[in-house]
Amino acid sequence: MAPPVLTRRTLLGGLGIVTAGGMVGCSSDSSASDGRDEITYQLSWTHSVQFGGTYLAQDRGLMEDLGLTVNLAPGGPNVAGDANTVSGAALMNISSADGVARSNSEGAGLVIIGAQYQKAPTTILSLADAPLKEPQDLVGKKIGVAGTDTPGLSAFLLINNLSEDQVEFVPSQYDPAVLTAGQVDGIYCFYNDLPVALSVQGIEGYSMLLADFGYNTMSQTYTVLRSSLEDETKRDQIVRLMRGDAQGWQLYKDDPQAAAELVVEAYPDAGLDLETQRRQADLQLDVMFSETTEQNGFAWFTDEQVEQNLELFTLLGIDGMTTDLWDHSILDEVYKDGPTA
Repeated sequence: MAPPVLTRRTLLGGLGIVTAGGMVGCSSDSSASDGRDEITYQLSWTHSVQFGGTYLAQDRGLMEDLGLTVNLAPGGPNVAGDANTVSGAALMNISSADGVARSNSEGAGLVIIGAQYQKAPTTILSLADAPLKEPQDLVGKKIGVAGTDTPGLSAFLLINNLSEDQVEFVPSQYDPAVLTAGQVDGIYCFYNDLPVALSVQGIEGYSMLLADFGYNTMSQTYTVLRSSLEDETKRDQIVRLMRGDAQGWQLYKDDPQAAAELVVEAYPDAGLDLETQRRQADLQLDVMFSETTEQNGFAWFTDEQVEQNLELFTLLGIDGMTTDLWDHSILDEVYKDGPTA
């Protein structure tokens, strides 16, 4: 769950938030004593079923079968995943397209090679007895939004021919209490966390996914250094890591509840509630799998999605990005024998 004030969008990428405790300590290209390649895979947030497919890949030995020993480094409020990849502390990290674009505007040299989410998880959460179902429903309403997320909400309004003076932005600390107390009519959040938190409390909400109305920023992106793709050894490691991760997510699709139970057992100090993890595991299937992934493979992205994201970057004030921010060659290799290879 996201903590007060800070939002996950702030922390998924960017080079500006790094502390000594935020840097993972393992080399991304060392050789393990058992002969497998030892690498570090930087997650975008703290351990939860959000990364369930990756945990299943580890637990079922898929990474070992591919000759990898994978150190899973959790993210969090003091971890800048993009920075860890840039420094070489991680071979690959999970980020977001707009986060990677901002990092590259500072000279990071990163490239996106896949996307776990087919739909961005950003949503406007309202209460079921007063649902906000479409953009026009926001007119005259109070929407709770963290300061760092206001550009996203502003861009969403613009895409849907609404102006900011038609909606009241209420500063929020990512706390659903402002919604349940009636201080706001909706809250800008993530589809697979605050809505789940309310449902576990027995409060029925309604989630309006922004992706369904034109604001679909590429999320949970597999991110590596471009130079790593040009290095034969690192490129081979990336291909194997992506293949193992994709196979893990196929297992997740078949049995998300197994992932929920695994993460609670594997990370007992993370304070995870099994019922919450179970609900989140089912819910995020909605944004992770699609007809595109069914036909082409998990984490697939299309040229159309790339163009849509470049247009969104302009609305978000991120300039200078081109299609070079993405590279499809790793997915092409992983799925050369079919979408579940």
